[in-house]
Amino acid sequence: MGISLSLRQKIFFGYAVMILFIIIVGAYATWNLNTLNKITATVIYEDIGALEQMKKLHDNIQAQDLYEKRYLAFQDMNSEDAFWERSNVFKSLITDIGEKYPSFSEIVKDTSAAHKSYNEFFEKEVQFLKRNRLQEAQDISSSELRNQFMKILSLLKTIEIKLRDQQRDHINTSSMLSERALIVTVSLNILSIFFGILFAYIITNNLTSFIEKLRDATYSIQSGNFDSPLDIKGADELADIAISFKEMSARLKELEAVHLDANPLTKLPGNLAIEKELLTRLNEQENFSFCLIDLDNFKAFNDRYSFARGSDLIKWLGEELQTILMSAGSEEDFLGHIGGDDFVLICSPERTEALCNIIIDKFDKGVGKFYETEDLERGYIVSLDREDKPAIFPILTVSIAVVNTDRTVIREPREVAEKVAELKQYAKTFPRSIFVVDRRRAR
Repeated sequence: MGISLSLRQKIFFGYAVMILFIIIVGAYATWNLNTLNKITATVIYEDIGALEQMKKLHDNIQAQDLYEKRYLAFQDMNSEDAFWERSNVFKSLITDIGEKYPSFSEIVKDTSAAHKSYNEFFEKEVQFLKRNRLQEAQDISSSELRNQFMKILSLLKTIEIKLRDQQRDHINTSSMLSERALIVTVSLNILSIFFGILFAYIITNNLTSFIEKLRDATYSIQSGNFDSPLDIKGADELADIAISFKEMSARLKELEAVHLDANPLTKLPGNLAIEKELLTRLNEQENFSFCLIDLDNFKAFNDRYSFARGSDLIKWLGEELQTILMSAGSEEDFLGHIGGDDFVLICSPERTEALCNIIIDKFDKGVGKFYETEDLERGYIVSLDREDKPAIFPILTVSIAVVNTDRTVIREPREVAEKVAELKQYAKTFPRSIFVVDRRRAR
């Protein structure tokens, strides 16, 4: 005997089956979304973060190598301090990688050991230089130090490859789960199409749209584009993922801006940017003038008026130099701040003399506002010399050392540094603001 169902019961039964399918679809989709959310969070907060740390590791070891070469060339204490500062950052970063990824323990251990050896060889180089054993210092720089540096780079490359493989596995897993969720969801919706085409369409459309946006947003962030986060509105898991993407994008852009190679006081490009600009111009074999702008007796000024006023003077000089380039320079000119009272100007040889004269004129006319009236009228200040003895120092002047590549064959940045350092010492022998140009032609 067949069961006779009323219209109400049929409608109720139909809705009950539809609701059951909706519950099944919803539960399955929620489970997959939760899994995808976890994988996405892993990619965003762990994999991408680790790759950012690898970039910092590369930057720090490259900076150590730069400061080691600079210390070898100039025996500058600031370069030595900067070397150890970068070394400490490197140690912290590689330790963090080892803690986050225990499976990398062996290669992290090898990297740390190589970095320790690298630092020990640098200490030997420093000792040789302090004993005036220049040849031995150069030998250790070109052999042991260089070998350890290349070994570290190789190990870092291996770690980076492992991290990228791990990230690729996470993304592949996410893609596989996405495809599986799509197939199962569509299958369930086909079964429930008899009870509600509209409901099946809404579920399928929402899930498919989210999966596509999730995939596009993940690939976009992986490629370095942080301006295309998920655009999902609502208050469910999809909206949570969209919010996470937006917060992550903003954070990554902030980190990218923080790590730009700019001097914190003047906001001008720093050492690594100057090095890159110089290498680019040398590789392009274009003629240019490399101008090192340095203040005379700046330490005495700082001792007399305090570090704060010295910083104000440096900031003012950076602004003046930018104003001069805007009015008298060109778009091809480059202005950088090595640090302290040292600035770098790279321009065409034809404009060098005019720009140097303007810089000297602006500096000599403006520097007086940083002095007390009595010191300015007297024409000098009394401060401590390098032996901590009272001495008389004249009003600050500016020395500009200029190396022109149209007169001198330059093959690498180190040669520029050597020539400009020699010219700077010569310029400082004059008791006034001056610029000197290397007039010697290469033979």
